[in-house]
Amino acid sequence: MNDLLPIGRFSRLCRLTVKALRHYDELGLLRPAYVDPDSGYRYYGVAQAAEAERIRVLRSLELPLHEIQAVLRERDTQAVRARLQSHGERIRERIEEQNRALAYLQKLIQEDDMSYDIQLRELPDLNVISLREKVEHADISCFMGRAMRKLYGHMGIRLARPAGSPFSMYHDEEWCDGGMDMEVCLPTSRLLRGKEPVRAQSLAGRRAASTVHPGPYDQIGQVYRALAAWMQEQGYQPAGPPREVYLVGPGKGREPADYRTEVLWPVKTLEG
Repeated sequence: MNDLLPIGRFSRLCRLTVKALRHYDELGLLRPAYVDPDSGYRYYGVAQAAEAERIRVLRSLELPLHEIQAVLRERDTQAVRARLQSHGERIRERIEEQNRALAYLQKLIQEDDMSYDIQLRELPDLNVISLREKVEHADISCFMGRAMRKLYGHMGIRLARPAGSPFSMYHDEEWCDGGMDMEVCLPTSRLLRGKEPVRAQSLAGRRAASTVHPGPYDQIGQVYRALAAWMQEQGYQPAGPPREVYLVGPGKGREPADYRTEVLWPVKTLEG
């Protein structure tokens, strides 16, 4: 017992709280060297301070406890490095999300960039192939990628080429908790034959309010508010599902701030 430290002294030595040490014992992450069978009091060896320090550092880097346990048990240095690199990627993604949120906050504060140049456009008749599904909000990005692969593959089989930028249509009249009725479309130079689940159709020309949103997709909601306000001021009302036309989207080396999305909302006069 002479070379063992009670939990309080060990706590000060390794800069971990007594509560944390008890929790790590319960998880099997850092067991005490000895537990008094009568009092249940925990004692730790001085040599355990090195492992406790490693746990403290990894926790400060927000590595989950179950992953810390895997790192401590892992004897393959390459496997340990891979786990830490994977966590580094998660941190980078979180930083990017926070930077986007900060940039958006700056826009809200300044209000300069919140105005949109809204114009009326006459949309021509358009041949498209499309894929339509009810999509959860969190899965929109995945559905977009899957739909585009399917549509371009279908177009290749038909020996056709795209006749414009891809776009999405949202058929719900309001924001739905259960997901969005979303249709991803790819313009074609001629009307192709569809094959389930790919649909081929001709969209009739119509008048639409148009504006361009510069920046990330997760900030596009402000466009719809601006368009709705503009319609009210100009004496128009919605006349069909809005479209998001992806003029500039994700690409190699391209940042979300570089995206350009034209939002088209079909309209009609209040009398019509």
